[in-house]
Amino acid sequence: MKRFTKKRRTRWNVLACLAVTGVGVAAAAPVGARSNEQSYEVTEIEDLAYGPAVPGNLLDLYVPDVPGTALLPLVIWHSGSAWFSNTAKDSGGAVAIAEEFTARGYAVATISIRSSFDARFPAQGYDVRAAVRWLRENADQYGVDPDRFAFMGNSSGGWAAAFAATTSDIMELPGETGVDGTSSAVQVAVPFFPPTDFLSMDQFAADNDLPMGFAYPHDSPTSPEGFLIECPGEVFPVALLSIQDCPAETEEADPSSYIDGSEIPIWVLHGLADPLLPFNQSQLVYDTTTGEGNEARFTIVPSAGHSVDDIIDAEAATTWSTNRGGHETVVEGTGPSWDDIEQFLHVNLSRARR
Repeated sequence: MKRFTKKRRTRWNVLACLAVTGVGVAAAAPVGARSNEQSYEVTEIEDLAYGPAVPGNLLDLYVPDVPGTALLPLVIWHSGSAWFSNTAKDSGGAVAIAEEFTARGYAVATISIRSSFDARFPAQGYDVRAAVRWLRENADQYGVDPDRFAFMGNSSGGWAAAFAATTSDIMELPGETGVDGTSSAVQVAVPFFPPTDFLSMDQFAADNDLPMGFAYPHDSPTSPEGFLIECPGEVFPVALLSIQDCPAETEEADPSSYIDGSEIPIWVLHGLADPLLPFNQSQLVYDTTTGEGNEARFTIVPSAGHSVDDIIDAEAATTWSTNRGGHETVVEGTGPSWDDIEQFLHVNLSRARR
């Protein structure tokens, strides 16, 4: 079984300066306008149950009528809700992603997971992986390629994408049930501004003069992370403890703590002006996985808040990219387009198929 260890790097202040000033980075070449959008009829199958919890274990599947007999790659999307919603599949953001990627020839699954009021971590991690397994087991029925799964999400949905990614090489997590030999792996992931290292959020934001909006302090017993993590001795929900009182339990929810050796390609994106989550949450994923020799990208958008729309096609952004050979490039340019995101998925899903 894989070791669950934390690895940290310390480039935060340098990174912030680069993201804001562009010092020492190369100028980006213009991205070609290569939209893959087509006009397809899309079949939506609603409320597919991937587990016993209702509504928390439901997903919607969108399947475009792409000509031919080839199986379709799949994008799995989970919309963020600070783990407070068990109906995230129905959010407007999830529907917009389905429209964006079915037009590019992908099947799209928008998933819900149990809220922190339904159950506490690790239930949410188990749900993410159960949804992947269900989709793989039923892929043939819907014309989906079981070997080409991408996972994307924003905020706590970005956490879900990162958790799916970094546990992809683990067949069964401690305490996980219902694993019958089907893999929970995805082949590529794109988390937008995921919360990861909960224990560092308040201190890092304060130390770096980052905006601190209504989600702070994250160390509060009644923060989203406080509701998610079950500390020993708590009486839920009337007598909660700070996550700082149970660091071991809290670190188990950090996707970066599962990175050990070979991992799937991942592209994390974050706004420097995010008032809810500091950018080190994404940087930690990038640094940890590239430190293990894996391919990854990390994009910082200085003007972006806690919004996918702020990141896509932003006027200015800095992207760090490390290839499978360990070579890192830093490019200053615009924020990625959806075409750029799709190209990242396409390249890595094509590799997975070979």
